[in-house]
Amino acid sequence: MNSKTLILLALIILLLGCTTSRYMTADRYLRTDDYENALREYLNIAGSGGSLGLSKDIRALSGAMIASFKLGKYKQSFALSKQILSQDRQNSCAIFYAGMNLEMLNKKPLAKKVYRYYTTMSRFDPYYKLSKARFQQLVKDEIGQRIAMAVKMESQIGDHQIEDNAVGVLYFLNVMEDPNWNSLSKGLAEMMITDLSQVNQLKVLERVYLEKLIEEMQLGMSGLADEATAPRLGRLMGAKNLVNGAFTIKADRYLTIQTNLIDTKSRSAVEGKEMAGSLTELFDFEKEIVFSVIDRLGIQITPEQRKRIGLNRTKSLEAFKAFCRGLEQYDLGNYSSAVVSFREAARLDPNFILATNYLDLALAMESIEQGSFLSAYFEGGSQGTGSRDQLSSSLSTSTQDRLMQLSQNLDLGYLPGNDSRNGASELLSDSRFWEEDWRNQEVLPLPPLPPAPPK
Repeated sequence: MNSKTLILLALIILLLGCTTSRYMTADRYLRTDDYENALREYLNIAGSGGSLGLSKDIRALSGAMIASFKLGKYKQSFALSKQILSQDRQNSCAIFYAGMNLEMLNKKPLAKKVYRYYTTMSRFDPYYKLSKARFQQLVKDEIGQRIAMAVKMESQIGDHQIEDNAVGVLYFLNVMEDPNWNSLSKGLAEMMITDLSQVNQLKVLERVYLEKLIEEMQLGMSGLADEATAPRLGRLMGAKNLVNGAFTIKADRYLTIQTNLIDTKSRSAVEGKEMAGSLTELFDFEKEIVFSVIDRLGIQITPEQRKRIGLNRTKSLEAFKAFCRGLEQYDLGNYSSAVVSFREAARLDPNFILATNYLDLALAMESIEQGSFLSAYFEGGSQGTGSRDQLSSSLSTSTQDRLMQLSQNLDLGYLPGNDSRNGASELLSDSRFWEEDWRNQEVLPLPPLPPAPPK
């Protein structure tokens, strides 16, 4: 090896060492919340090749994007996210921060479309949970707005706007009103919704519809027990079929559970069978109710669908009770308390998939609420990217499909009592969003150089 080659190698090593040192300095500023200095360092690194607008240094651009967001420079941060995504469309860090910036810029419909790309991420990518949690929250907020409008337009709802294959599940009434068991009402509904969602022939309404209706109509459990209320709720949700029921628990050992299937068009109810036995049989009874509803709707399910329904269970009553407590706190927005309950449920039964899924969402929402999601940048590596992996179970896949189907239904722009479906026209299509919007590069000016040190 000649001397010129050795000199060239030495220069390359020196340059790499200097660049690495600059990244470390910028990262240190970011970790210690010194966002002004972090932004300056990252932009200097990204623009060191001569043009910031043409920079392909994703690590430096990502750091600058995050520092800009933390400084409240949302337009600048969004422009940087576009620059990153123009080069790497599956960059999970840029997807998440693009959504957060759009939310802060009051562009929530577009933010929802961005967050939807959580499906391109690995489940082990820290931005998967964050993006999914924000996507779910925006969907819930949109449902709340549409439910409020539906209540105002209730008199205009016609039978032709109620879908024959749509089914909703009401909270089961605790007849004994023992507060120790009240939380089972939501838990049973969530488990049944998950089970019924395994049946492709059904459009199962998410529990958030009922939660928003109860909030909008200021109903309590006593209001749900009113025979005239159930058909009304079904029509407001656009569901022809509604499952409701009641349970009694005596001496913390004996369970009686009774269900009805309500036809909201005819406002009639088909009485289901009543089951009684040990409280430990709760999960077997729940499956019997689900299969009974499917049979009464005249649906033939496949062995694979039956198997997936069977996966959604826990062997621990205590784990289920903890899960139910978590749901109550999650619905109230008390994410830290929800984390405690969901974590307890997962500890008591590590195979309780529903509890694990909700724990992930609660942890993500807690992180976003507390502003502590910066750690995801360092957890996921300098570029914060991850490719999609195979989900670990069919039930996890189904849970994700439920969320996607819910959003797609919202994108139709449908409101009960309103036949215009113009809502979708207000949103950019996915192809236009990626092919046009992300390529509109916004060149940012370089920050001023620091003053020269005194001689």
